[in-house]
Amino acid sequence: MIGVTGGSGSGKTTLARALHDRLGEARCALVTEDNYYLPRDRHSPSIVGWANEEIERTINFDDPGSKEMSLFREHIVALSEGRGADQPVYDFSRHDRVDGVIHRIEPRPVVIVEGLHVLHDRSFAPLFDLTVFVETSDDLRLIRRIRRDRAERGRSSEGVIQQYLRFVRASHHRFTQPAKYLCKLVVADEGFPAYQNDAPDNIAVERLVAPVWARLLAMGIAAAD
Repeated sequence: MIGVTGGSGSGKTTLARALHDRLGEARCALVTEDNYYLPRDRHSPSIVGWANEEIERTINFDDPGSKEMSLFREHIVALSEGRGADQPVYDFSRHDRVDGVIHRIEPRPVVIVEGLHVLHDRSFAPLFDLTVFVETSDDLRLIRRIRRDRAERGRSSEGVIQQYLRFVRASHHRFTQPAKYLCKLVVADEGFPAYQNDAPDNIAVERLVAPVWARLLAMGIAAAD
């Protein structure tokens, strides 16, 4: 069980996906915390019928209270015990879960769990054999968030900046950054991940993966190429 965490735009998803691809689908399962955001009708108050702009001004999506962390934990435990999990599917463009759609995750010898709040609750730490924090400067994380949210979630640069100032920056220091001091491995990411048709920065991704892969080799989880 591998837990990967770090701030918004830190590169944690890039790292988790790269490790998953390198280990292979047959050996490795990937759990993404983002899919556990609450559906609109389970926020308090309900945000059914709200415009996206109003939701983004009101809801702090960088607070673990915006997610169904109990279900997230239940699925992590299930996979650690060799049982499958029916992960919900979240649509960021609508700020809602996709009704009636689940992503079935089958147990694998290696399970990677990635997200902002993987270690916000310290009781999650014993569920993992290896915990990794991706450390990235605030300015680079903001640039990445702007690029990602414009390309993948249909948001304006100004809207992303306002959301960052209102919620993201403070939540990072309150909920996410403290996990750095719980993790067994801290890695730095200074590369630029790809969006849309940009070519991926393979050198930066390899630099990010290398220290984690070395640890997996030492643990007997990965095999030398």
